[in-house]
Amino acid sequence: MSFWEAAGRGLVSATVVNETYVRDGLTVTAPVGIRLDSAADVPVVVSEEAVLMSPHPLESPTPDPLRTTQDAVLTVRTIAAHGSLNYSYGDLAVQGFLPHPTWWCSEEFQFTQAEIHYRIGGETLPFALRPILANEHHEGPSSNTQSDFWTYLRSNPTVVIGKEPLWTQLDGTAGQTIHVTIEATNIAVYTFEDTITNDVNVTHGVLEDTVPAGWSVEEGSYSVPPDDIVSHDDGSRTLRWNVDLPAALDSGSEDPQYPSVYEPLTRTYTLVAPTLAMGRVELPRAESDMDRDGIADAASAPSLVETVPVGVPLPNAGGPYTGKEGDTILLSASRSTDPDGDPLQFRWDFTGDGTFDTPWSSVPTAEMRYTDDFAGVAVVEVSDGLHVAEADATVTIANQPPEIRRLDAVARVAFRIEIAGEKWHDLSFAVDSDTGLLASLNLSREPGSPSKQAATTDVLTFSLREHVTATLAYTPLNDRVNGQMGGDNPAWIVVVFPDGQETRMFHNFNVRHPTTWSWTLPDLPAFFVRSGITFRASLHDAGSDDLIATWEFGDGTSVRETFWNNGMGPDPPQSQGGTAPFDVTAAVVHGHRPGGSFTVTLTVRDDDGGVTQATLALSNL
Repeated sequence: MSFWEAAGRGLVSATVVNETYVRDGLTVTAPVGIRLDSAADVPVVVSEEAVLMSPHPLESPTPDPLRTTQDAVLTVRTIAAHGSLNYSYGDLAVQGFLPHPTWWCSEEFQFTQAEIHYRIGGETLPFALRPILANEHHEGPSSNTQSDFWTYLRSNPTVVIGKEPLWTQLDGTAGQTIHVTIEATNIAVYTFEDTITNDVNVTHGVLEDTVPAGWSVEEGSYSVPPDDIVSHDDGSRTLRWNVDLPAALDSGSEDPQYPSVYEPLTRTYTLVAPTLAMGRVELPRAESDMDRDGIADAASAPSLVETVPVGVPLPNAGGPYTGKEGDTILLSASRSTDPDGDPLQFRWDFTGDGTFDTPWSSVPTAEMRYTDDFAGVAVVEVSDGLHVAEADATVTIANQPPEIRRLDAVARVAFRIEIAGEKWHDLSFAVDSDTGLLASLNLSREPGSPSKQAATTDVLTFSLREHVTATLAYTPLNDRVNGQMGGDNPAWIVVVFPDGQETRMFHNFNVRHPTTWSWTLPDLPAFFVRSGITFRASLHDAGSDDLIATWEFGDGTSVRETFWNNGMGPDPPQSQGGTAPFDVTAAVVHGHRPGGSFTVTLTVRDDDGGVTQATLALSNL
């Protein structure tokens, strides 16, 4: 069975996995593997280089960008019946760190991420790239197969084509229809940091698909009518669309956790079949000719149509299925059969509550994201158009405890400086932390009331884990002489808290000091402990659970916060939907008595019994 047919039948899946290897004496574990799992009763053959895209242009719903991974190219291989096959990242395999077979990265500017599933479309590797991957080598960082591949993508327009359905069934009578979807994506990239300046955009290229002899297109079904339809002597017709496909723009400033911003293009129409004999028909591949030289640059996988006699369905819901809260589970009824070979339609009830969650579809698989723990069944109904039967499969979804992704304590204050005494002398003020300068002020003593001689910073927020200092510098010898050489300038640093309270600290600067005179207040975080600290935490739940955060301050006092997932009230048990993942910020303000140290403990519970805890120790000097 071909990889494409197995994918169309829902019999094969592709998932990014971690692999462990030893490099330079160090043991490394990283998401550099792609595992293919097959439920087919026969071997599945990857007979040509297959492109896997994440997210796939036709993926629905579109996944969270942070739940995507690098696009990949699978090399030719065979997966055993009911077996698994692990592909290793090509550059590591060529160097001997990981075993073959290899996959290669077709998306240079994104990270890989483990446990991400690919939606398998019908994209095959463009023809010009196949010899590059066939030449496996690694002489160094700039001379290897992967760098050759990426250089090509930065130098040439590179379009991949997909055509769906990959596999479908018809009953053989004339007038049966297939909704055909063709998508094209230019996976070339342009980056401002690159010395390569070739134009990698496609302008006025051609996208083609062929209607076989005897078949027709349903009137009015084109999403975009072809720009040209060419008839051939054998009775077939070629549909041609003129297309523009810009490359993705990437730069060093882009976050490699996010997918490249490709701009795919989609064309759809409905194909009408003639009377078909029992058996299998392979529809033509969609093709691209982006330089309009009459030679195809790339092609989709072929679509396979299976013609079977009419029959009564024997449903099989697959399973058992297991996972964790927040996981997307692929439910598959692909092993359902019909004694007479009828094409089947499927619909799913994900939780066995009697309400079907999907419409009827010829696709035997469905994805369900279980946002809460669950122990029950998923039900599939299967119809041959005359009869309906159902089957169920067990589903067990485990709760995932919440996470505390950040816990810190911060001070939020503004600083004001004031000066009195001798005129024309000046102060400079700076607040510094481990991360650099937070704020600065300059103030000169002018004629007038000392109470009006002031300058104030904006409100500053800094972590009490940082070393924060305030410095007031005085340089009298550079200033105009005024008054007596023995005069002085009283100065104040005033700490202004968000609630309006102030704390004043005084220092007297003498005019006769021979050099710059600096007054430094070291380790300010200890000063703020007694006045009120804002404790804050970023909380995460993979599912849609309610969260309860309990703060214990180490002085016998505590505060509890509850975060309802729906914003109003408790989350019912085993409830699916809601906001998932659930991310909230917990924050409380608390002051401690002077002296000693203290430890704040944050305990977070979800509504299904999951619990996690973190502590924060601070010194109060």
